[in-house]
Amino acid sequence: MSKPIGYFTSTMPGDGSYLDELQSMYGSRFEKLGRTEKILILQSVVQNLLQAETAAHGLESTAQAIALASSITPDIRDSTTLEEHLGLAEALINQLKYQR
Repeated sequence: MSKPIGYFTSTMPGDGSYLDELQSMYGSRFEKLGRTEKILILQSVVQNLLQAETAAHGLESTAQAIALASSITPDIRDSTTLEEHLGLAEALINQLKYQR
């Protein structure tokens, strides 16, 4: 079973934050959202992270990262299952969360 949003964030029920508002509308585990909605929200979160990374490190650094990542991602798409995609996403998120 999945864990509530507050397990992964500093959100507490009733704290008045935007994430608390989302929990109230869609459930503490986003159980009222479908798979497609969750994937679209994840895509948006990742785009926000990339914009913040670009702002912090500059366009040149991001361009180099895009070049390297672009050489890797086609093979991920073509050579891994969708279940492996989710596992890879989870692994990358975990690594990013604790990387300094």
